[in-house]
Amino acid sequence: MNRTRRLPLGAMKRTLPALAMVLITLMVGCGETKDSPKASHFEHDHIIAEHWPEDLPDVAAKLRSRLESDSINEQTHAEILDLVTWTPEIAADTNLTEQDWIPLHEATESTLANLRASQSTNLTESDKNQILALCFLIDETANLIPEQLPTFSSNDP
Repeated sequence: MNRTRRLPLGAMKRTLPALAMVLITLMVGCGETKDSPKASHFEHDHIIAEHWPEDLPDVAAKLRSRLESDSINEQTHAEILDLVTWTPEIAADTNLTEQDWIPLHEATESTLANLRASQSTNLTESDKNQILALCFLIDETANLIPEQLPTFSSNDP
């Protein structure tokens, strides 16, 4: 005769939540590991490129300085592509209106399309002229950035 012993209903009600907690703890783990997902999107542990511009005018300055070099190697070409690619993002981080941002975005997209189509690290005169025109537009657009509005604290008169 094979008799199995059943737990009383009260014991099962107390055991199941404890068992569930043990299983959840085992699945989730007790702490962060190196590979664990970030708790916040604002954790700044990513690498920032050395040529990342400080602000919008710095994008134009960095582009011009790279165009002025005697020879444009693969690294310089990659940095030019990065700077052109980052231009709309840097501009979006300012107080520009959307109306002022859109021409810069469109000029950037056009420049990127031409640079990527060439498939070469050698920039043509046309490429250089288009990048310089983008620099000029960046300079003009940077002048349109409104000043930061003053912030007032509750203690101000």
